[in-house]
Amino acid sequence: MNEYITKLNNSLQEELSIYSEPGVPLIKKLNGALTSVRETLAKLKQHVIEHPFRNEQEEIDFFKHQKPKFVAEQLYLIELTMIQTTRPPYDSETIRCFFTQELQAVRRFFDQHKLLYQYFQADASDMDLVLFLRGRRPSDVLLPEMPDLDGEFSAAGDFIFAKFVALERLQDYLLDELQSIDWSKAKQIAGPEAELTRLKWTGESINLVELAYGIWLTGQINYGNATITEILEWLEIHLQIRIGLAFRRWFSISKRKRVSQTKFIDQLKAAVLKRLDDENGVK
Repeated sequence: MNEYITKLNNSLQEELSIYSEPGVPLIKKLNGALTSVRETLAKLKQHVIEHPFRNEQEEIDFFKHQKPKFVAEQLYLIELTMIQTTRPPYDSETIRCFFTQELQAVRRFFDQHKLLYQYFQADASDMDLVLFLRGRRPSDVLLPEMPDLDGEFSAAGDFIFAKFVALERLQDYLLDELQSIDWSKAKQIAGPEAELTRLKWTGESINLVELAYGIWLTGQINYGNATITEILEWLEIHLQIRIGLAFRRWFSISKRKRVSQTKFIDQLKAAVLKRLDDENGVK
């Protein structure tokens, strides 16, 4: 089943990339993209019906990790379009307030579902039998609001997990937009000492994104407490480069097919190993 799901997801991403091209009207983008997601979910449902899960663990994995990825695309597209269509066409301070309010709304949702969100973040498993097996119903305290469930294609927790995936992605988008607004201000805050080094990143910006995520995921800065946004902002200021929307750049890295997903890091490793071999006389 995993092979089929991967193939289906790759096909969906290719279709969605068409609608992300510049010049396509926003509503047309949304309608086309949502149609692609709906058709993909229909195919996924049919596959689940025709190929029953072999055991409970396979069913849990599907409703906990696989299906939410597809539903999250749908939820994210709707949320993103709403933001883009209601964004005020005014000065940067008004736009900053708008994005800040949207970000606060996202974080309120996480706070309102704090227990389940922490469960999601920790990838915990002790409530999986209740949340991700069909026909089970968790307590109203744990999940007070539930959409109408499709008995064949839904478990109690798959929708809210999809919502978490979508809103985390939306949160990254909003943070990137706020960072973009504050770009010139950030350069002023950096002060003259930032100019003394006169170092500039002249490689591809996507390589710096790959490096930044490596630094963040391995907790190299501030004892692992620095956020990816903070790391990228610091790199932008001190290496004189504009990275743009980080989550989109990361998304393009994750969808690489013809080259290694960690192309730049692989190049770094190869270069360091070659230098070591040269110094040690290894042929």
